[in-house]
Amino acid sequence: MKVFGKQVFVFMASCFSVTAIAADFDGSETLLCSFAQIIECDLGSECQQVTNDSVDAPEFVKLDFRRKQVVAISGGVETEPDDIDFVINLANYVVAQAVQGGAEGAADSLAWSATISHATGQIVVAAAGENAGFVIYGACTGI
Repeated sequence: MKVFGKQVFVFMASCFSVTAIAADFDGSETLLCSFAQIIECDLGSECQQVTNDSVDAPEFVKLDFRRKQVVAISGGVETEPDDIDFVINLANYVVAQAVQGGAEGAADSLAWSATISHATGQIVVAAAGENAGFVIYGACTGI
């Protein structure tokens, strides 16, 4: 299912996890994120691990918290920035959320929420679209 594709991630991905090397991931720095694992759940079937290519996810995602934007990067090419609708800095995590893709009410839109650990840069993304959901695990590094 390619409903979430480059629109969202427009928020993250790669088959390899990026090692978090920055000391603090509090939303004050731009982050480059990559995914180690993507789980897809479709209505009426069991959840399964999938590849970035099978769900049209980019290799990397750049999160610019100051501008509240996310940019997908695949093959070294960046997409146009998409807006991050909501960012909150909690005690141990920074949380970013958005709805992307399609016009309002369109079936190809996707809502996502990402939680990034201040201490490690580990990221977990939950994304939901029409009849499908994704849980994505990965890591971010400061750039």
